[in-house]
Amino acid sequence: MKTFRSLKEVESFPNPVLTIGNYDGIHYGHRRIIERVKEKASELSGVSMLMTFDPHPLKILNPAKLKGLITPFYVKQSLLEACGIDILIALPFDEELRQIEPERFIDEILVGALKIKWLVVGYDFKFGKDGRGTTEMLTMLSEKKGFGFEVVDAITIDGEKVGSNRIRKLIFNGEVKKAGRFLERPYSIEGRVVRGFERGKGIGFPTINVKTDFEVIPKEGVYITEVEFDKRRYPSVTNIGNNPTFNNREVTIETHILDFNGNIYDKDVKIFFLDRIRDEEKFDSIESLKGRIALDIETARVYFKKT
Repeated sequence: MKTFRSLKEVESFPNPVLTIGNYDGIHYGHRRIIERVKEKASELSGVSMLMTFDPHPLKILNPAKLKGLITPFYVKQSLLEACGIDILIALPFDEELRQIEPERFIDEILVGALKIKWLVVGYDFKFGKDGRGTTEMLTMLSEKKGFGFEVVDAITIDGEKVGSNRIRKLIFNGEVKKAGRFLERPYSIEGRVVRGFERGKGIGFPTINVKTDFEVIPKEGVYITEVEFDKRRYPSVTNIGNNPTFNNREVTIETHILDFNGNIYDKDVKIFFLDRIRDEEKFDSIESLKGRIALDIETARVYFKKT
């Protein structure tokens, strides 16, 4: 996959089939659009092309509305490459792009700079200044401007629309299993192992303390997870919270790796959230806490044995 960071860099390609969007999460619905783009590119002996924006437009237009990115740009880039997109165009969402009128966007970018042959977008696609460009406008203008156009309808799972905002809410609510279904993969975060209080080791359940810059963190609680490092995944249990039994103030991410006692301080790790076990609790004694942790670990063992 070739990646371009400005329109000036983009080379000339035969019969480009383009899709445009924020594509945060690269979820089930996004993948259906991407598959259609690839199919059409194959039909036209062209190339599949995806245009997205960095930073996310809402970070500029309405930061309070965007609660966090599901996929930081480098993760999105990796996922798109795995999807088989030929060309990624990641435009900076600056004032010039913000103010561009919809028809000028079509004339100067889609037709002038990219010379697209076909455009595929989602049902809720909007573009141009104040989102005044719509799918209805594209339907009317596409033939006149010299390219084909189609809209992919909303994708649903069990009657519920799949979308980035919905997935964010699921993760924030701790519904990681359902979020994973919408994403077509377990939700994951990445970070570095740092030194913590080492209380887990003291009570017989050593943990790694993970520091992350990811913006969407599951609700405080205990989760069945997998942790990946050194190109290998390990079954694990992860607690997110402030450890109320010890009256911590800072929210931490602590993972107990099943049947593992190695030292991985300063390693970069990836945590995959598979299912939620319970809310975080405050226990009356260390013994009660140890009993509950043992039960959580057994719950995880049963889960991994079944799956």
